[in-house]
Amino acid sequence: MTTLITGGAGFIGSYVARLVIEAGERPVIFDIAPVQGPLLELGERFDFERGSLAQLPVLMDCVEKHAIDRVFHLGGMLSLPSESNHRAAFDANIIGTYNVLEAARIKRMSQVIYGSTIATYSKDIPGDEIDDRTIQRPSSFYGVSKTFGELLGRFYHRKFGLDFRGLRLPSIVGPGAKTAHMSIYNAWAIEYAIKGQPYVLKCDPATRCPVLYFKDAARALVDLAAADPLRIRTRIYNIAGVTPAYSARELVEIIRNRVSGARLTFEPDPVVVELLRELGALKINDDCARTEWGLQIAYPLKEMVEDFIGEFEKYRNVYQ
Repeated sequence: MTTLITGGAGFIGSYVARLVIEAGERPVIFDIAPVQGPLLELGERFDFERGSLAQLPVLMDCVEKHAIDRVFHLGGMLSLPSESNHRAAFDANIIGTYNVLEAARIKRMSQVIYGSTIATYSKDIPGDEIDDRTIQRPSSFYGVSKTFGELLGRFYHRKFGLDFRGLRLPSIVGPGAKTAHMSIYNAWAIEYAIKGQPYVLKCDPATRCPVLYFKDAARALVDLAAADPLRIRTRIYNIAGVTPAYSARELVEIIRNRVSGARLTFEPDPVVVELLRELGALKINDDCARTEWGLQIAYPLKEMVEDFIGEFEKYRNVYQ
C-alpha cells in the first residue's frame, strides 16, 4: 500500500507524513508548495510530486506513477484566503476534492481520509452545543467548500463503496505556519514571542476559539485511518480540541509567563472578530470520535505551548 498525502508540505500534512514514515511506509507528498520544515530531514524516505489538485491529469499521473492506494486529503485553501479569493478556493477545495475522489474511484483505492473543519457550522444551530448531527449552514466560503467535500465523500461511499472518513478539525496550532487565517494568532503569538519579535493579535482578548495542537491533529487522522471499519458509524467526526476553549487573553498570559519579554498586544479586526465570534460560541461534542475509534488529546493548553516552544527550538534553523 502506498499512501498519498495532499497538502503534505503543510504543517499538519508534514506531521502525518512523519507518522506514516515512522510506521515503515514511504509516502508520496503532493502539494503546490515545496516541502519545508523538519520533514526535509526525512527527504530520502518519501517522494514528492508538485502540482495543483485542480488539475486531474496531473493528479492521476501521480497516482498511477506511485500506485497510490490510500489518500490523506489535506490540501486546499484556508479561511481568510478563501474569503478574499473564492474562485481560487473553489478550484482548490471543491474541484480539488472532486478530483481526489474521482482518482480514488477510478483506481479503486482502499481509503480516503478527509480533513474538514468545524467552520462547516455557523447558522441556525439549536441550543449551545454541536454534535456530529447538528445542521451545517456555514457562512464562510471555506466552510461551504468543506461541507461540499463532506457530502461528496458520503456520496462516493454510498455509490462506489469508497472507505471515506473525515475529521472536522478546529483551528490547528503548530510552529512554521505560513498562511494567514482568522485564528492564526494561536500559533503566531507563540512563535513571534520565541523569536523575540512583537506580535499584534487581531482578535478581541475575550475571544475563545476551538483549537487543536498539530501533533494531536495528525495522530487523530492516522488513528481514524487505522480504525476497524466495523466501528466507523459516524464517518465524519467532530474534534473539540483543547477543552474548555481558552481565551486569547489566557493564551497571552501563559506565553508571557513562559517567554520572558514577550511583546504581545491586541488590535481587533472587525472581520476577524465577527468570524471568530461564530466559532467561539460553539460547544463541540466529540463523543462519537472518542467512543467509536478512541480519540485522545495529548496536548491541553499549557502542554501545547510548552511542546510548541520545544519543537520550534529543536528545528529553529528551518522555522526561521
